[in-house]
Amino acid sequence: MWAEAAKRLSRFPEAVLTALDADGYPTSVRVPTRHYDAGSGELYVKMPDRSRVAESPANLLCHSHDEKLWRLDSTHVRGRLERRDDEWVFVSESFMPPSRLQIVAFLRGTGTSAQKYLDRRGLARPTVNWAAVKEVRQRAKRQRTP
Repeated sequence: MWAEAAKRLSRFPEAVLTALDADGYPTSVRVPTRHYDAGSGELYVKMPDRSRVAESPANLLCHSHDEKLWRLDSTHVRGRLERRDDEWVFVSESFMPPSRLQIVAFLRGTGTSAQKYLDRRGLARPTVNWAAVKEVRQRAKRQRTP
């Protein structure tokens, strides 16, 4: 059942594991994905002592994109964090591979979300000095070429 999640996670060298600490606040740590078990949906993780992590609902989140923020790829696995003897283990409970439609909806929604954020705070959309951006890009390009 967890083979598809394992396949998706293998595309990323690490994931962000988020769980709750002893006070109920979210705490996150980067964890390697290479040992995710495709049969059990479990991933043993090392949690830093400073995190004060507790057994709780948890999730693994991975994402990547190119330098222009295109080629977005992501994976999300929901589960729980459990203590087993002296080790922590993420136990998968649900996984749904992202569809292209979800990615398109996310990209379309970012503009709407940004506008709502600005509206709630009574802020105007910031202006961009495109001439300055173009100059910086040209300067960087000149420095890269021999």
